[in-house]
Amino acid sequence: MSDVVTFSNKGYETKSVGDFAEEAYLDYAMYVILDRALPHIGDGLKPVQRRIIYAMSELGLKSTAKFKKSARTVGDVIGKFHPHGDSAAYEAMVLMAQSFSYRYPLINGQGNWGSPDDPKSFAAMRYTESKLSAYANILLSEVSDGTVEWKPNFDATLEEPIIFPAKVPNLLLNGSTGIAVGMATDVPPHNLIEVVNACLYLLDNPRAENDAIYDFIKGPDFSTGGEIISSKADIQSCYESGRGSIKMRAVWSKEDGVIIINALPFQASGSKILEQIASQMRAKKLPLVEDLRDESDHENPVRLVIVPRSNRVDANALMDHLFVTTDLEKSYRVNLNVIGYKSVGKDSVSKTNILKHINPKDLKEFGLIPEIIGRLPVVTYMNPLNKVALLSILTEPKNALIKQYVKLFEMDDITLEFKKDALNYIVDKAIDYNLGARGLRSLCEEILNDAMFNLPGSEVKKLVVNKKYAEEQLSRVSFEKLKAAS
Repeated sequence: MSDVVTFSNKGYETKSVGDFAEEAYLDYAMYVILDRALPHIGDGLKPVQRRIIYAMSELGLKSTAKFKKSARTVGDVIGKFHPHGDSAAYEAMVLMAQSFSYRYPLINGQGNWGSPDDPKSFAAMRYTESKLSAYANILLSEVSDGTVEWKPNFDATLEEPIIFPAKVPNLLLNGSTGIAVGMATDVPPHNLIEVVNACLYLLDNPRAENDAIYDFIKGPDFSTGGEIISSKADIQSCYESGRGSIKMRAVWSKEDGVIIINALPFQASGSKILEQIASQMRAKKLPLVEDLRDESDHENPVRLVIVPRSNRVDANALMDHLFVTTDLEKSYRVNLNVIGYKSVGKDSVSKTNILKHINPKDLKEFGLIPEIIGRLPVVTYMNPLNKVALLSILTEPKNALIKQYVKLFEMDDITLEFKKDALNYIVDKAIDYNLGARGLRSLCEEILNDAMFNLPGSEVKKLVVNKKYAEEQLSRVSFEKLKAAS
């Protein structure tokens, strides 16, 4: 079966199925990465979030304005800037309004915007009202002052900002999560005061080391009141490597013989935790607990009550068990993968080994037929040989060049000896001239050429090649000759 599609109609472009699929997939992958899933390091927002905030600002929905129906905002977003489904735009809008999801919400909501137990239990957009929060002003305050670049919207009838001129690093403050094609991001939120103090310190000390920044930013600061139990070393490892995990636990205390849980890990559901404990009680796996209650209300958003069977029950041991078996303890992935100001381009290409960047498409363009490329399961490269490797090639193998020349001179009863400085000189010249391993033979040939013709039959029975001798011999040879010989 052929992978080439042809059309009988003249004027139609023909393209192989393989080429079309590859280009279409790459286009889709880049679209998902750049225009949907990953935030920008400049303002910490994904395109849909940025467009929602900009559309609300254009509607006059500043923090001091009156609330307006969310459906109106969503209509402007999808009609002017983001031509996708209204439900996706509204869900992104809801997320920015939930105080239990965002450390510093960008939207003030009126109505049912979900709950920590069920973040997706929010009302339809026709029932809720919204406006921007005061915090959103730090993203928008200078947007019309020529501080950022603009681009046409999807139908080129309007313009929208590429990023917002954020006065503070919103990416760190609110964090972000997203899954793209082949990559993902999980940036935890941080405390505003800590981050701003660190930024002020960096303005005065632009070359400050990480240890100095750790004095200001101790770790993430999630929107719920759970406590981080990861070690200081683990947290700092996440920052330095860009990957890792953060562990959180619920906060609890003992009052009048009962255990009170008054803060949960980020995105943990109180009702789900109670169900996890109850299922253990029904299965007779938790005999130390007599009763459970949820006393949460508007004054106490989280108040879960665990009643031990008796006063003799060790509360610490009981909670240790529940930390292991329920969502009272959770781990959160850290993956600091975001879109930056400068994309990977020519500057990232290694000029010392350009072959490492070759892919199957390059081989096809070079002229290799697709049938052969398709039978190459792996396309790889070799790093340039360093000094150690070249010296090893020159001296160590059974048929090494130096051993060959020693044997050749022995046939004429002449002892050949290479000093260490001469060997290092030969290797250095091979690297300087970029001749590689083949250049070693060319260099040795030019160094020994006169001796191979003049010494046999003479009274000289030993030749010692040092750096000075090698330099004298090579001084009469041009680089072009060495390159041609190699």
